[in-house]
Amino acid sequence: MIVSAVQCRVGVGEAFKSAERLIERGLNEGVEIFLLPEYFSYKVGDTSLETSKKTLEWLKEKSKEYQVILAGNIIRGDNDGYYNTLYVFEKGELVATQDKLHPTRSERDLGIKCGKRLEIFEIKGVKFAALICADILYPELCRLAALKGAEIVLNPVVSFKRSELPSQRLRHCLYFSRAFDNAYAIVKAGGVGFTFLGEECVGRSLIVSHEGILASYENENEEALISARIDLEKIRIYKRINYSLSDRNVDVLGDLLKGGMNC
Repeated sequence: MIVSAVQCRVGVGEAFKSAERLIERGLNEGVEIFLLPEYFSYKVGDTSLETSKKTLEWLKEKSKEYQVILAGNIIRGDNDGYYNTLYVFEKGELVATQDKLHPTRSERDLGIKCGKRLEIFEIKGVKFAALICADILYPELCRLAALKGAEIVLNPVVSFKRSELPSQRLRHCLYFSRAFDNAYAIVKAGGVGFTFLGEECVGRSLIVSHEGILASYENENEEALISARIDLEKIRIYKRINYSLSDRNVDVLGDLLKGGMNC
């Protein structure tokens, strides 16, 4: 399966056009699934449900027009509040959604609530999960995706140009370790521009498996299409080899359920 991270412009009026240019480039490369950056369509200062509606319509329309799988995030309103939700369309049909499970403090301050469940969805015989931005920082959640059978994990992100987290230049190592430990591929898509809160962000998109970095950005400040062919048979073989997925002493894992945040 050929997958792509769409490192488009974000936080600006041309976000949709930027994404379309890159997707059209991928069509010539036989790409089957395109992942867009987190919050790609929201301009600075905009968190409106009107933009959410426009984005959903665009995702549906373009996935149908191009006959591909297209995944992108919106702010979703529900009876009990708001969620950061990834929508996955296949040829114009909605096939999956996933709420962000660990919204950041700034998101929670805006009223965005924690998702309740990690979903697994199957497309073209492949099992997918979605870990939205900061969700990838929780190794126990990454392991849960593996235990539920995920073969490819979609990871739309906002990657801040300046971050208080250390070792930014080694961040790709985190992605390789997640893929190696859990026997799945990860598609990370970040955008270039600004968040809706006005913070500068960069791309740093990549695709990784247990074998290493399959494809990566060259310039974090430029739009780009990051594509790779994922060998699913190799992933499935490695799942059988990786005994850490089955030989687990679950009796010592109870402490993982202690503490945490109110959400």
